[in-house]
Amino acid sequence: MAEKTTAYAHDYKDLRIGDWQVSPGACTIARNGEETKITPRSMDVLKLLIERAGNVVSPGEFLETIWRSPIATDHAVHKAIAELRSALQDDAHNPSYIKTIPKRGYTLIAPIATVAVIPSPAADKTDRRAPPAKATLTPETPADTGRSGTAGHGKLTLWRKIAVAAMLSALVISAPLFLRSPETTPEADGVVKLAVLPFASRDFSDENQILAEGIRESLIHGLSKLRQLQVLSPARNAELLATSQRDADSYLQQADHVLQGSVMTSEGRLRVIVQLVRASDGLRQYSDQFDLPMNDIFAVQDQIVSNVTSALRVYLNESERTQMRDWGTTNALAYEHFLRGEFYNNQFSPADWERAIESHQAAIALDPGFLNAHHGIATAANNLAVYSGADKIDDMYQLVLNTHRQISQINPDSDILDSIHAIKLRMRGSSYIQQEMQLREQILSGNPPHFALSHYALLLIGARMYDEAERFLAQATEAGPFEISPDEAWSYRTNILTPADSVLARKNQLQQRPYHVAFLGSVAVNLATLGDFRQAQIYLNQQREVDLEGILAHYSETIMGVLAGDILADTPSYFAALREHPDFFYNNGVLAFMVGDIERGVHYWQNLQPVHLRRLFNVTHAAEKYFPDEVLYSPQYLALLDALGAGLEWQRRLMEGVMAMESVTGVGLSRRSREAYDSQRMMIKNNLWSEQDWSEHQHYLSQRLAQASTLNAARVH
Repeated sequence: MAEKTTAYAHDYKDLRIGDWQVSPGACTIARNGEETKITPRSMDVLKLLIERAGNVVSPGEFLETIWRSPIATDHAVHKAIAELRSALQDDAHNPSYIKTIPKRGYTLIAPIATVAVIPSPAADKTDRRAPPAKATLTPETPADTGRSGTAGHGKLTLWRKIAVAAMLSALVISAPLFLRSPETTPEADGVVKLAVLPFASRDFSDENQILAEGIRESLIHGLSKLRQLQVLSPARNAELLATSQRDADSYLQQADHVLQGSVMTSEGRLRVIVQLVRASDGLRQYSDQFDLPMNDIFAVQDQIVSNVTSALRVYLNESERTQMRDWGTTNALAYEHFLRGEFYNNQFSPADWERAIESHQAAIALDPGFLNAHHGIATAANNLAVYSGADKIDDMYQLVLNTHRQISQINPDSDILDSIHAIKLRMRGSSYIQQEMQLREQILSGNPPHFALSHYALLLIGARMYDEAERFLAQATEAGPFEISPDEAWSYRTNILTPADSVLARKNQLQQRPYHVAFLGSVAVNLATLGDFRQAQIYLNQQREVDLEGILAHYSETIMGVLAGDILADTPSYFAALREHPDFFYNNGVLAFMVGDIERGVHYWQNLQPVHLRRLFNVTHAAEKYFPDEVLYSPQYLALLDALGAGLEWQRRLMEGVMAMESVTGVGLSRRSREAYDSQRMMIKNNLWSEQDWSEHQHYLSQRLAQASTLNAARVH
């Protein structure tokens, strides 16, 4: 990844974007006298959009230029964009500032002007909030837009123009700019200078002094690998320090921070204390104590170096420190574990959810009050439960209950408890009416949690109310900055696409989450629907590798087997595909209905365990695309859905919910939904698909059946 560009004075010039005045240095935007604070990371995103105004900036470019972290994903960019839109009061669907270019990235569309400030002699230059004595606005032309302009000036980016202004201003006020200040930040200087002093030996033995120097040398080696950190190392031991005090003082005068510590051994154990001190005022910024057995001194040194390096990477970067506090912890190591947990959680594979839980638990061990780490455990447990058998689901449910209890003890008024409660309801599998009631109440309040609209949309999709679901998702936002959502609106939007569109969307998402256990199966099944069985098999094999319990892979296999003509009713292949285990009863029902075996399908679904009803509500709408009409509209099938609470009465309840919330959401029933409600008829098929979409889908299925008949005829002969 590219190195981060050193921050110069022009990075902190005020700008005007549309109606907003942007202050990059203070990380604020203001309009009509009201100031809004945004995170340094989101301000960096806005600065890059400004610098590239008129061009599209891809998520990958944001990550390479700003995040530069191997654990950051596109989801981090989406969160920063969501924060910016919220702060700018911008509508993602009718934008005035940031426009989404599908499958490419984002671009800034608002007009830009610089704010040229002429400082007042009496103004307090240390107060960034002091109003300017005089300001003028200078319109800017976006770079690289192809517009004509004055020779030489059209090619300058916005930041280069501001740099010219900054250089002219420097001729007048150059002296203050070159004076060191306690408020000088590593970001402003572009590099942090860290002096690592000799560690003190508390028992004064030669062995201990050698050990202390070894730990210090290992720290210097590890810290030197951090970007934008210049490690200064004074004399290596007390004797040299005494003879070169002048050099040591020189190091201290150059340093922004000083790392010092002490080493003590006793009865085979080692105690190392490490402290980070700010050179300008002696403020202790970080301190840690390590008590470890000395059975493997090299392993001990590696552990200390790893922990200290991880901590200082955060403490020596203002942006990282700000984000750490905003996430809810002041422990850098806990923050590091938390970020890893978030990375694993976003990979969407069972093994990674296990790792996410472990990482969040490690964060909590270091900071028991880290609420977002507790929430991360619940989110990972919820995701893992979706693709697990009953025993694992029960274990994950107990884990979420314990998490809810712990958060209640830490802060009984935390908003996170609402999200955990929603997760608990979903994992129980038999509480969909209670979920709908809670979500409806939250939405009617006018101030629902961020996940309420997207989760209600998921209920609508499961109830075949696709038109209303799409309009709910259009209003749903992603989780805001420093929040962890139990729902992903970006995923739900692809649940209602045609097979061809779904393949393109899921493949694009798999570029960011290559082990997403559900997307792999979705691509495999839709490719099989389109007739590309060779490529479908590749994705199915990948799904098998990441699906630890095999439940989802079995579901994909059965659908592909029927589409390929390998599985027919009342044949050995059909009975071989049925798994006589309760965890597979939902899949068995889907297979039976696909081949027209209504009686067997009803039998399996009538015996679903409560925890597997979640799949009935969330997955059936997609499986029904492969059911023949004689199954879909049969009295037995419709009666089965009613008996399981997922039929006509459930759909009518959601229709009434949409009508009750229309004054708040602006979403009313579609014409088709209204007709179905008035006639007490259940809607089954996706009414977002056009007649042509359905005609093409039936054509694909007919082709598959024709191919299957030809293959079977060939087998007979």
